[in-house]
Amino acid sequence: MILNILIGFIIPWIFGIVLFFKDKKILLVISPFTAILAYTLNEFCFHLNFWRLIPIDMNDDLTAVSTNLGLYPILGCYLIYCISKSSLNSYLIVIAFTIITTISEYIAVLFKLVKYGNGWNVGWTFVSYLIPYLLVNWYYDKLKAINVF
Repeated sequence: MILNILIGFIIPWIFGIVLFFKDKKILLVISPFTAILAYTLNEFCFHLNFWRLIPIDMNDDLTAVSTNLGLYPILGCYLIYCISKSSLNSYLIVIAFTIITTISEYIAVLFKLVKYGNGWNVGWTFVSYLIPYLLVNWYYDKLKAINVF
């Protein structure tokens, strides 16, 4: 559980603090939306036994709270930060973030930090990151349309 807190919350929020000093608005506006997406997706997939985080025998809500409030919101914020600062097409950046996040989770699977079940695999993991990243990008576009950004 300490590893979950370290990797899923403390280290990401160190990067979150760095982002706070670069662009407060992105952090304060995007992270709550991304945390809600992470919580919803994780709860749905825990219920269907698609994946488990270590420790496997512990309540899923407790094992995922650090990533739901740390890793995923910060990744979503950095996605939008990169999109806002780049001249590249936002969909290319979404694909790049999806690939990097999927590879990172696959490494976690190899190290037995994450366990897949009920037919879940790295392909579905890619889709499970792509859709939320697309939703975060869509949310950002809607916020730009009403002059929040």
